[in-house]
Amino acid sequence: MTNHRFIRTAPNELTGLKQRYLRQLAAPLDGMWECFVTLADHYSIICGDEVVGYCVINSEQRLLQFYVAGARDAGRIFSRVLTELKVTGAFLSTGDGQYLSNCLDHQKSVAVNALLYHVEKDYEIKKAVFPAQSHFRPVKINELEATLDFGVQTLGADPDWLKAYFSERIAGGELFGLWQGNQLMATGECRPSRTQKPCADLGMVVAENHRGKGLATNILRYLLQYCRENGLTAICSTGHDNLAARKTIEKSGFICHHRILEILF
Repeated sequence: MTNHRFIRTAPNELTGLKQRYLRQLAAPLDGMWECFVTLADHYSIICGDEVVGYCVINSEQRLLQFYVAGARDAGRIFSRVLTELKVTGAFLSTGDGQYLSNCLDHQKSVAVNALLYHVEKDYEIKKAVFPAQSHFRPVKINELEATLDFGVQTLGADPDWLKAYFSERIAGGELFGLWQGNQLMATGECRPSRTQKPCADLGMVVAENHRGKGLATNILRYLLQYCRENGLTAICSTGHDNLAARKTIEKSGFICHHRILEILF
């Protein structure tokens, strides 16, 4: 019986395997979940002197990724990971067949955590329509403070974190604003993936006093057309229980074939 070792490893030492993992998925993993993975602990799966796979475990002892190249001994290795690394559960995409199959062999409960959306290539995107006297365009660097005030009020996020995040998005031309005069009514994001090209994550936030007017739907329609014109493949996600966001996303043209599952062992 082949013996395997699990060694905690820096994520950048697993770049090749992580790229192979992403390529074999049936559906792309959205940027939010990739970020969660980046912040968690990575372990090399070693057989002899060869790294044959890796796994990722967060601070709550939940498995976030599991991959063995060539699927050799995958089931047995998975069982040992759960036992030796004291894993209590997992988050995973239904687009990951190997990982999903192994999780189901050990599951005690399964729940849908989030929905993963995409747009069919031949879908006819409806034209975005915004209120009279308003303009939807990329946010300029001199508008950072106004955008930061908007973000803190609508998201309740930490100002320092949000300033760094918005600065990066603005510098890359990835943050858009819907302005009426000097008032920021809503924002939209189009974040091209660095690891799953040509995918781009879309998102939107609407000020509370402007919700229920169709702004979010039209922002997504605009960004879908922007992606198509720039050779990008639009994806997005939302929580399973966020019915308002699901309605908006689906109305704009997205469809959902895959989910993020939460499994307890």
